[in-house]
Amino acid sequence: MTSNVEATRKGYEAFQRGDIPTLMRDLIDDDCTWITPGPQDKLPWAGTFKGKQQIANFFVQVGENLEFSEFAPREMIEQGDTVVVLGTLTARAKKTGKTVTNEWAHVFKYRDGKAVRFQEYIDTAADVAAMS
Repeated sequence: MTSNVEATRKGYEAFQRGDIPTLMRDLIDDDCTWITPGPQDKLPWAGTFKGKQQIANFFVQVGENLEFSEFAPREMIEQGDTVVVLGTLTARAKKTGKTVTNEWAHVFKYRDGKAVRFQEYIDTAADVAAMS
């Protein structure tokens, strides 16, 4: 069986190559809750998403709004069914052309090798500034 850290690593690799179908199939549980902070009127990808269809829409919104030049998970910490990932990103907001650089923390909860909960911690003010 794949470890939760290995599943997480493969999920990031799929995201980095733009392979969202593989990420959704291999990493996300059907009943996953996905939480990304921020004001929804300024950040179209912000919110709480339930289930694969809503989470897939989150990735559509990210792709329509941001062009990443860097998305780098730097450290993965596993304890029990939880994996915490610390990383950095640099992206261009397609709407404004402004660049945002951010450090982030992602917290995954796993059950039977699939993520059942994801929560992101990030400087949403930096995202809003890039989108405004």
